[in-house]
Amino acid sequence: MREHPDIDRRELLTGSFLTRKGRESSERRQQPLGPKPPWHHAVMEACASCDQACAAACPEGIIRIHPDDHAYAGRPWLQFSATGCTFCGDCAEACLAIDSHDRKLATIGVLKLNTASCLAWNGVFCMSCIGKCDARALQMDERRRLVIEDSLCTGCGMCIHVCPVNALSIRSDL
Repeated sequence: MREHPDIDRRELLTGSFLTRKGRESSERRQQPLGPKPPWHHAVMEACASCDQACAAACPEGIIRIHPDDHAYAGRPWLQFSATGCTFCGDCAEACLAIDSHDRKLATIGVLKLNTASCLAWNGVFCMSCIGKCDARALQMDERRRLVIEDSLCTGCGMCIHVCPVNALSIRSDL
C-alpha cells in the first residue's frame, strides 16, 4: 500500500494538492533531492540545525542544502550534474558533528542503471561513463552492454554527469 505524502495547510486550502501537478510537487518535496555526502550518514539529524559548513568546504561544489519548504530542509545532498565526489574529506572536516576518529572509507550510495534509456543497452556503442570510473566498477559485457560491479562501486557519481541520456543515478536512503 502506498503512503500518501504529508500535505501542508496551504496546499490543502488552495486546492493545489487536488491536481496531479500539485500532488507530484508535494511528493517531490517528501523525497531527498539526492544522496547524502560521504561520512554524513550518522549525523543527518544534526544537519538541520547547523551552519552547513560542509557545502562551503566542498571543493567540487556538489554539496547542496535542501530548501526550507522541503521535508529534508537544512540537510545536505549531492548534485552530480557537473562532477562527482573525490572523497577528499573536506566536508567531514568542516562538519562539527562528525568525529574525525570515525571516518573510514565511505561510500555514497548504490549506482542504478536505467537499461531502457542506456544507449549501450539499446544497440548504440557508448562508453561515456566507463572512462570516468576510477574504481573500475563499470564494464562492458560480451554484447557491449554496460554492467555495474556493485562491490567495486563507491557511488562517487563521476559517471553520472557524462552520461548523455541520464541513464545513471545514485540511490541512497536519507
